[in-house]
Amino acid sequence: MYKLLFSIKIISYIIFIFALFIKLALSSDNNLKEANILFDKGEYLESVNLASENLSIESYIFRARTLAIYGHFLLDGEEALKVFKQAKELAFLALDIDIFDDNAHVEAAHTMGRYSQLIGIVSALKEGYAEKISFHLDEAIKINANNVSAQISKGTWHAEIVDKAGFMANILYGATSDQAREHYENALNLDKENIGFLFEISYGLYLLDSKEDRVKAKILLSKVIEAEPKNHLDELYIEKAKNLIKEL
Repeated sequence: MYKLLFSIKIISYIIFIFALFIKLALSSDNNLKEANILFDKGEYLESVNLASENLSIESYIFRARTLAIYGHFLLDGEEALKVFKQAKELAFLALDIDIFDDNAHVEAAHTMGRYSQLIGIVSALKEGYAEKISFHLDEAIKINANNVSAQISKGTWHAEIVDKAGFMANILYGATSDQAREHYENALNLDKENIGFLFEISYGLYLLDSKEDRVKAKILLSKVIEAEPKNHLDELYIEKAKNLIKEL
């Protein structure tokens, strides 16, 4: 009888722990869903705070991406640099959980890329960011060649270095205009509709600056401007598209 009661207690305890685990998992999932809703509304810091209650790799990736977006679109100077550093830390925490997660590598590159753009590409090249960013993007593409953000980001990696280093870009970093275009084509073959993707490709083509690139950039920007925004970030991209198309 004692053994039977003991066994029942053990089973009850296991069931309790399992139920608690399921409850916590569901709660974490709900937090991320609600955080995404806040993100769509443009409540970026609020979404990060809510997502911070979840310690999953998805949460770290979400927070890294959201802070990088918030810093890039809505902050300047030291405030933005501080946020980019926080975003980078979160991306690397995600990589600590899973070194083979393509989105974690993308956000590591994304956060360093936004930091590099703010301090200036020339300064970023001197500080070795080109190699660091390239490594993480190559890893992301190696893990998942269908990661659209990775393809676009690697294209822009080439485009920005070519824009600043000219003919030395290939010699020093292996960066070329043709490789930028190839990555952009890969991305467009995967997704021709996402407003943010289309703008980022347009910006890279604008940097490449050939007549054909500028024509294509203008076509893509026109598509962005005419698109129906799905969230606050889309609205920000549409405004940037309206400004960029004036320079083409």
